[in-house]
Amino acid sequence: MNLFSKALVVYKPVNKCIKLSQQATTILRGREVDVDIVTIDDMLYRATQRSGAKYDLVVPIGGDGTFMRVAKLYGVGSLILPIPCGKRNAFYEHISQPLDELITRVFNGEYYLEALPLFEVCYRETCLKFINDVVLVSTDLGKVSKYRVQVESETSTINIEFEGDGVIVASSYGSGGHSMSAKGPLVLPEHHSLVVTPLNPLQLGIPSLVVSSLSMIRAWSKNPAVLYSDGDRLLLLDEGSQVEVRHSYKYVKVVRFLDKRDVWRSAIEPRLCTS
Repeated sequence: MNLFSKALVVYKPVNKCIKLSQQATTILRGREVDVDIVTIDDMLYRATQRSGAKYDLVVPIGGDGTFMRVAKLYGVGSLILPIPCGKRNAFYEHISQPLDELITRVFNGEYYLEALPLFEVCYRETCLKFINDVVLVSTDLGKVSKYRVQVESETSTINIEFEGDGVIVASSYGSGGHSMSAKGPLVLPEHHSLVVTPLNPLQLGIPSLVVSSLSMIRAWSKNPAVLYSDGDRLLLLDEGSQVEVRHSYKYVKVVRFLDKRDVWRSAIEPRLCTS
C-alpha cells in the first residue's frame, strides 16, 4: 500500500533547485504518486486557488525562507521532506546520499519525524503563524521609539521598558537568526523557549530574556511600527499598538534521517566571510 498518494514539490526558481525539483518529481511519479510542482513564488497563489488540495508529502527545495513558507502552509497536515538548495539551510539536513535513495528511505519508513512548534503573533483580530521570529520595528528607523514588553508565564510576570529600534521575539529554532545578530543567545531546540531581544536599546545592560515557549508575550510600541514575521513584512501598526505572541499548540511534521544535527554549525557557518 502506497502511503503517499499525492505530493507537492515546491522549489526556489534557480537552476540548481529547478534540476532537483525535476528529479524529485520524476522519482515520485515513478512510484505512482500524483505530483504537483510549483515555484515558491507561485505557491501562495496556487494554494488560494486550490484551497481544498491535500498532500501526503510536501518537498520544499531551497533555503530556509522556502522551508518556512511551505511549512506554515502545509506542515500541520502533511509530512515535510526538505531538500537543501539555498545559502542558509538551518532547517535542512546535509546528507550526501542521492535524492532517489532518500525518497526510497521515506517510502520504506526509514526516518523519524521532528515536530517543530508553530507560534502565532496577533494584532487586533488578525493572527499569523511563524516558525523563526517576529520583529517589531519603528516605521522611522532614524528615530528611536519607546517599547514595552510584558511576559506572562505560569510562575511570573515580567515587564521590560526601553527606548530603541525595536524588539525581536524568536523561537529556539529562530534564535540563531536575527536575534543572534542583535547579540541574543543561541538556544538549542530541545529547550522549547522563546527569546525576547531588544533591538539596539539606548539603555545599557538590557539583556535578552529566555522564557518558556508557553509564555504569553505582549509587545507595545509608542510610535507607528512595522511587524515582520519570518523575514516577511506583514502589517503596518498604528502608534500605541500592541501585539501578542503565543504558542499555537500546532506542530510541523518534518522528515529527518540523522539522529542529531549540529545546530551551532548551521547557525554560524552561513555567517562566515568567505571572500
